[in-house]
Amino acid sequence: MKLRILPALVAGIMTATFFLSSCLGNDYEEIEYPSTSSITSFSIGTLHQTFYVESSKGEDSVYTDTISYADVVFTIDQINRKIYNKDSLPKDVDVTKALASIAADYPVVYYEKNGKDTIWTETDSIDFSKPVIFKVMTYSSVLNDFKAGYPYEVHVNVHKLNPDSLVWKHFGNKKFANSTVFAKQKAVYANEYIYVFGETEDGEAKVNKASVVRGGMTDWEETDLPAGVNIYSAMAFNDEICFVANGELYTLGSQVTKIGNAEGLTNLISVNNGTLLAYKGIENKVVAIDSEGNELSEDYSSLFVDGYDLNGRLSALSMPSSHNNDMWRTIVMTNNKGTSDADSAAVVFSYISGDREWVKFQSNNPTTCPNMGNISMIKYDGKVYAFGEYFDDFYSSKDNGLNWSKETGYMVFPTEYKNGIDKLITYRGNGSYSAAVEDNGNKGSFIWFIWEDGSATRAVLNRLMPKE
Repeated sequence: MKLRILPALVAGIMTATFFLSSCLGNDYEEIEYPSTSSITSFSIGTLHQTFYVESSKGEDSVYTDTISYADVVFTIDQINRKIYNKDSLPKDVDVTKALASIAADYPVVYYEKNGKDTIWTETDSIDFSKPVIFKVMTYSSVLNDFKAGYPYEVHVNVHKLNPDSLVWKHFGNKKFANSTVFAKQKAVYANEYIYVFGETEDGEAKVNKASVVRGGMTDWEETDLPAGVNIYSAMAFNDEICFVANGELYTLGSQVTKIGNAEGLTNLISVNNGTLLAYKGIENKVVAIDSEGNELSEDYSSLFVDGYDLNGRLSALSMPSSHNNDMWRTIVMTNNKGTSDADSAAVVFSYISGDREWVKFQSNNPTTCPNMGNISMIKYDGKVYAFGEYFDDFYSSKDNGLNWSKETGYMVFPTEYKNGIDKLITYRGNGSYSAAVEDNGNKGSFIWFIWEDGSATRAVLNRLMPKE
């Protein structure tokens, strides 16, 4: 049994005398609580839990099983006489018929049942869906009598939401600075900020940034961008925001600064094992750039797939190989611009560091990802997800983009107005959008959706909420 007891003043409190005074006219009655009337440990046992699963045929089913929660840590606050579990139990756990295990200074423990004090035994099935009052009965040598100690209030906390369900919040009042509206945009997360590189209807390029910490959001701040910028090239690299303008590499700090010697760049792809992968559209090849912004030798270059280019909007992820950390794989997803029925799947490219060629994954329906409009690919909670601008479904891949399946569990978009959140297409309207993932450890892991006017909607898995 694991036990946490608040340390402050506990030793003094344990030996102190508790007094409860009630006023009756001008007279006061003192009730003395014995010092040896404390609960020293508390735990619960096996509980019934409901599980919702999908069969191999795609059919939903429900079953109930018994799970032991004896190892759940309960904090005993001896000062305020409260007992509770900081880590809530799963949503679908039934705590209305729970067995408790209690150790106390004296073996006789009472609890309130139907408004009356009842002697507690380990076989009592107790309803913990609401707070339960416990008291330790002990002998007072001073009073030469048995007295109940100061009561404890026991809370068994249970998640109100499933830990794997998405929690949504909309920030409708967070408009871009100067009332800017972006016809095109790309969002990038870095160092507790979201940067949105965008282009207005008249072709003016700007970047807005806002601080996002623990699911909150500040107002946007705006900076102009140089002419010739590719807004889709914006990327976080070495704690800086990099982008391409007029074929060269720039960083965004207190001011826009050109770095390195690379030329002929048209887009940035991904960060791969400490280097930046950049695309040269005229030469149709991908090159590596070091932390100083300089292009590495030809040995690091690779020709891209014939007939395709990476100049425009795309999503890319890089990650080390599961069997060799020195080998990195990069996957790139774009919309399929074909016109036939065979072009119904999104286009996914793959590259392994050290190779000379990129590979285009072949369509293999129904395991390919649908060709959803303005498709986006993100990495969240250890999985790769894709979705389109209508936000109908998430599609996930467990094998680096080769095979995809539609999410049918808790990783789903809002389908109707509920709890203050509407369908995301309502916020996008017919305008632009971009998405970025904020993975900030104990401060939370959020997916941010940015709309054309700077308003935003964010989602977070319940179990990835900020920790105290």
